[in-house]
Amino acid sequence: MTLSTVIAYLHAIRHYPLFSFTTVKLAMTTCIRRLRKASDYSRWSKLSSLSRDWDSRTAQIACLIAKSSSVLEFGAGRMILREFLPEACQYTPSDLVDRGQGTFVCDLNVPKLPSFPKHDVAVFSAVLEYVNDVPRLISHLCRVVDVVIASYAVTDWNVSVVTRRAAGWVNDYSSREFENIFLKCGFHPDKIITWQSQKIYRFVKTYSSLAPTNNR
Repeated sequence: MTLSTVIAYLHAIRHYPLFSFTTVKLAMTTCIRRLRKASDYSRWSKLSSLSRDWDSRTAQIACLIAKSSSVLEFGAGRMILREFLPEACQYTPSDLVDRGQGTFVCDLNVPKLPSFPKHDVAVFSAVLEYVNDVPRLISHLCRVVDVVIASYAVTDWNVSVVTRRAAGWVNDYSSREFENIFLKCGFHPDKIITWQSQKIYRFVKTYSSLAPTNNR
């Protein structure tokens, strides 16, 4: 740990006394990684980082997918989504590290995004919080999918920036801001459900207009 980092930790603790040293340290680490526009390979390379507590969210996401869809899941982790998919679906896992079984290895924070394989549905289950430039990603993705299903911890319900950074999250969107990212790329939210303090959206591509709207 460099001296400048230690000073930054002490400065943060002074200004956020209600948070523990560990919380502030994690938050500062995320801030440094955010400045570098890097992904957290150390965390996501460990199987222990993939909690089974998230499986219920995955099950809710699967309920939003139509039968016989081809599905590309980013941040596939343990690939639990495949177990919940409707019949006749085709599943492609993608992740920051190789999970085996045909993983499309992809870092969503690299300067130049790869060409994604065409699918009916793209899934982001607690992934977009870790992406430095979400608008760029969705703009790139809209060329190859017609439906995007994404969970997101909106700032409406997850307010504290320190807590968000301690969780490793690098961005902070309200419900309105998050939806507008997709609206600008031609996706309309046709279904919104909740999981704990997060929203799960199903965005469907609309071809009539690419302009954002203020209508809910």
